[in-house]
Amino acid sequence: MAERKTHSRPATAQQIKAFAHPLRMQLYRLLSDQGQATASVLARETGESTGQTSYHLRQLAKFGFVEEVPGEGTARERWWRAVGFSYDRVDDPDSHTVRTLNRWMIDNQSDTLHAALAALQHDDEGWRDASVLGSTSGWMTRDELEALSEELLSVVERHTEQAKARRDEAGPTPAHVAARPGERRVRIYISALPLPSSDAGGQGAAR
Repeated sequence: MAERKTHSRPATAQQIKAFAHPLRMQLYRLLSDQGQATASVLARETGESTGQTSYHLRQLAKFGFVEEVPGEGTARERWWRAVGFSYDRVDDPDSHTVRTLNRWMIDNQSDTLHAALAALQHDDEGWRDASVLGSTSGWMTRDELEALSEELLSVVERHTEQAKARRDEAGPTPAHVAARPGERRVRIYISALPLPSSDAGGQGAAR
């Protein structure tokens, strides 16, 4: 399991332990949603003091989960952005910290989907038609599932890199500007998992 993004780096058990703090996870989620923000902006959105958000942002940066946006901000008002990571290779995948992160990921995804679908009810710009929400089930071997997962990630990486290249070609955007005309922040979820077996033999019921 992972908070996996394209070009994400594997996190160590020590890094994951540092990340698994309620406010730090909330700050990371907000940065992922918004693209970038300052400690002051995040303080207003979380109801915490700027001192608290600044401290936890520095801790997230120390362990490699966020970074300053190059060329933006000042020594007193820094702009931050999230850094993708995975935790597939943590030594103990059943540890309390990893289970906490898995719950956070699932809750995060559920909350985001509910909010996005509610907002799309009032969409009149075609974003609803451009979106997809669905699922497919089938019988696969472990190798087939791994191949599917890698190909899905490759497709996502290709399209996100194309979008990034288009933005880079248009020139830098000030950190306080949320998006260029015609753009919206987009979240892409990929979930390809073996379903729990329904019997001791691990075969489940045929469908």
